[in-house]
This record gives sequence, structure tokens and C-alpha cells, in this order.
Amino acid sequence: MTDAFSFTYLKPFDPAKMKNKSIYVAALFFLIQSVFLPIGHGDANLIEQTCRQTPDRNLCVSSLKADPRSATADVTGLALIMVDVVKNKATLCANRINDLLKQKPGDQALSSCKSDYNAVLIADVPVAVEALTKGDPKFAEQSMDDTAIEAKSCEDGFKGRSPMTDLNNASQKFAAVAAAIVRLLL
Repeated sequence: MTDAFSFTYLKPFDPAKMKNKSIYVAALFFLIQSVFLPIGHGDANLIEQTCRQTPDRNLCVSSLKADPRSATADVTGLALIMVDVVKNKATLCANRINDLLKQKPGDQALSSCKSDYNAVLIADVPVAVEALTKGDPKFAEQSMDDTAIEAKSCEDGFKGRSPMTDLNNASQKFAAVAAAIVRLLL
């Protein structure tokens, strides 16, 4: 008869079975380490080598290492990641412009900026992604150069310092880095 307080019979300690469990634990640990460790660090050599050839090494390295896809990316993959960063910056700019236009409807300089960043988001970024995906980096480079031109055009549309200066400058820098990475594929 067993009750809630009865003890079950413990089998004697078997070192052979413990050794097998240790091997499984070690194998599991190795698997976890090899799968997840690279996600945080990426291929540091490829990222460093690539970013040294861009106009802003620090911006390049920090942007690429922040994206987990860089762990397994080749140079084309790094270029695609940077194009995504450019897209995110352009989206921030477009959102900021829309907010400013709510405060100043009809502002000509802001309306012009809206057109500039719409061109980036509707044409330049998708063309760059498609060109990189299809193995034709020449068009991706031109699209990133165009993105930098659009950001400069937005900035130049204001008399003096614009409310977009910081974002425009950032967009130009990210686009220049992306274009430099793409140029490595030519």
C-alpha cells in the first residue's frame, strides 16, 4: 500500500549512465553556444573589413552589428542590411515631415521635402533592394547616391537651418555608407 508520504526506491548510482548524460549536456551546451553566440557578434572580420572602406566606419560597424542578420551575411547581405537602415531613416524623416506639415500646412519647403523622401521610399530603396537581390549592384549604388541627393535637396530647400537638419544629415551619411558597401560589389 502506498500513500502520499511513501518513498520510491532509488536506484544505485551508475557512473556509466552519468557519463552519457554529461556528454548530452556538453553537446547541448556546444549546440546552443554555436547557434546563438554568432547572432550577437556577427562576422566581425567581414564587417570590419567592409566598414573600413566606407566614409563612416563607426556608423557602419554599429549599424551592421545591431542587426542579427549580419551574423551570416556576405557583402551583399551587409549592403541589404544597410539599405534597410537607410529605409528606416527615410521613414523617420517622412514621419517628421508629416508632423511638421500638420503644424505648418502648406509650407513649401516641407512639401518639397515630403516629395524628396517619398521618392526615396517609393523608388530608391525598392530599386536598391531589387538590384542587390538580382545581382546588379550598379543600380543599387545609384539609388543610394540618389537618396543622399534627396536628403541634401530637402535640406537646401530651407532658408538657413531647417527643422530637418539632423535627420537630413543622418540620411545622407547612412546613404553614403550604403553606397560605399554596394560599390564593393562592382
